[in-house]
Amino acid sequence: MFSIFTPNDPRNPSMAYRSVVADYRMVGSVLSGAGAVRKEKELFLPKYKAESFVEYDRRVASAPWRPEFNDALRNIAAKPFTKPVSLQGMVPASIKAFAEDTDTLGNNLHVFARRAFYRGVAFGLHGILVDYPTMQPGLTVADERRSGARPYWCHVPANNLIALYTEQVDGKTVVTHVRIREQVTVRDGYGEKTIDQVRVLEPGRWELWQANEKDEMERIGEGRLTIPKVPLALFYTGERDGGETHVRPPLTDLADMQLELYRSLSREDEILTFAGSPMLTANGMAPPEHGETIEIGPKRILYAPSNGTGATSWDFIQPAAANLAAVRTHIQSVIDDMRRLGLQPLLPKSGDLTATVGALEAAKAHSAVEAWANGLQDTLEQALVFTAQWLGVEPTAEVSVHTDFGVDTDGGADMAELLKARMAGEISRETYWDELLRRGKLGPQFDPKEETDRLDQEMIDQPVVPPPGAQPPPTVPANGGALGSAMAA
Repeated sequence: MFSIFTPNDPRNPSMAYRSVVADYRMVGSVLSGAGAVRKEKELFLPKYKAESFVEYDRRVASAPWRPEFNDALRNIAAKPFTKPVSLQGMVPASIKAFAEDTDTLGNNLHVFARRAFYRGVAFGLHGILVDYPTMQPGLTVADERRSGARPYWCHVPANNLIALYTEQVDGKTVVTHVRIREQVTVRDGYGEKTIDQVRVLEPGRWELWQANEKDEMERIGEGRLTIPKVPLALFYTGERDGGETHVRPPLTDLADMQLELYRSLSREDEILTFAGSPMLTANGMAPPEHGETIEIGPKRILYAPSNGTGATSWDFIQPAAANLAAVRTHIQSVIDDMRRLGLQPLLPKSGDLTATVGALEAAKAHSAVEAWANGLQDTLEQALVFTAQWLGVEPTAEVSVHTDFGVDTDGGADMAELLKARMAGEISRETYWDELLRRGKLGPQFDPKEETDRLDQEMIDQPVVPPPGAQPPPTVPANGGALGSAMAA
């Protein structure tokens, strides 16, 4: 699986990386879809012992694919982003401007964070590298700013982190050495070629290595970092034991079941092929002489003369219907198990789960995704600290990532209870508004102070006049505000 490199070759992967690279390969292939999985051939779809290569290639090319894993991952990764990722606290103007374009490609903080979360959930680890353009020696900070140079964030996928080492410094775990393997595409005349490249980062310094025409690594650049630390923020979703730097992706078992589904669908396709094209048998007959062919199909009659050797007959060989039913049942069971292991149902069907089991599954999913979302928030804040150090400003900005998933699955059933409590004066108008905002029932442009002024103005412009004979409105406690305001709210 690995090329053999000399000890001085920076492409050498660490032992921690080697321990999980098979998982990275499987998850990466599944994420890439049917073409990538079929390209792996016997790794994911074994060849039968007596099967010819021509027949095997045909079977691989026609093997069906259902992207259940991808759907599960998309649903999981979307949860923290139903509300925008935003900055809070004391946010310097330079950080606020940076958050609108984190990677120089126009992607704001929310978009960048969503991509990092998606890859982190898929592979168990994702890095955010805070990079800075290489400047000429001797330039001052003012010179750099006048040139338009600025820090920017780069995604570092887990399968590119071929070596990662950390140490405990002042009670904190910090990165002391990292090697990032990349492939750069360069123009070659009117064509293109891909070159291996390795970036080496250590506290306060960097190196860049590139493969030459002999596939030997040469150092093509080195320099000092403006900040004394390795500006790499790490986002983990896989379980870490002690000081592990690479972890098993949390959805590895789900990816493995996706391949089980792939093999099962291939078997079903073969059975349907045989069932749709049954093989004709001639019992008690010799093969035709001189290469003669026998026509079969509609409006044809086949004769089977006995030739004095006994009874003869024509018949068709095809799979039994029970076999096809069993294969379909197995496929459905694999899909159901994938939905359960995917932390949340993909396509829930009535009657599959009781309400209690469904609630437990939802709670388990929320606890996992909430923990990952909190981890992403910490990673983004660490990347902002590095960014602030590059910019020379105080790292006072904080990041807000949506983690309150409990209100996303109640279907709005609690809205009536909230309104009842508001009408009874058990909660204030401000609390009621807060809960509406929490559930996304009010837009981000909603301003409580402006709304209060509007309601007060409505009471002045259009006072509520009870109809003749109507009972006076009930008294609402002081913390409840005016009943008319409650009704308007």
